Amino acid sequence: MNSTNTNTQLKRLVSGSILCLAAALLAGCASTKSAEQDVTLAQVSEPARATIAKETAGGQVDKITKEVERGKTVYDVEATVGGKHMEYLVADASGELLGTEVPIEFSQSPEPVRAAAEKYFGASTGLTVMKGVEYGETHYEVEGMKNGKKSEVTFDPDGKRGK
Repeated sequence: MNSTNTNTQLKRLVSGSILCLAAALLAGCASTKSAEQDVTLAQVSEPARATIAKETAGGQVDKITKEVERGKTVYDVEATVGGKHMEYLVADASGELLGTEVPIEFSQSPEPVRAAAEKYFGASTGLTVMKGVEYGETHYEVEGMKNGKKSEVTFDPDGKRGK
């Protein structure tokens, strides 16, 4: 075999490998997006439905998204309770409440979070904060205007950027 044939075969092998890798990556991304699915309360498992009813009593369920987190099916529930936007993470199989997100005043967030948010947004006025506790870990989602656009950033209690 001469070097021209070897080079051509090598180029075909590399090109084919790159195409296979790209196809695999695209398939992986598509499957991640399809894992989330909006559902109705009637489509939720009985244990999860009982937890949602208890947590949102007197309020209104706005949206339920079924997804897989940490290998388990869960429901991300958005609701309005007592006039406030609330979020709950509920396990499908057991109905266990895995997490909550509740609105808090900016001044109630830890000082490192306030400092990091002020640095990120360039101001502290007009910022809204949701305090979340999921799987025992606390985070703060801060929303406000940055460069003329609505933006959201997540911090851990020490003011380090997350997710």
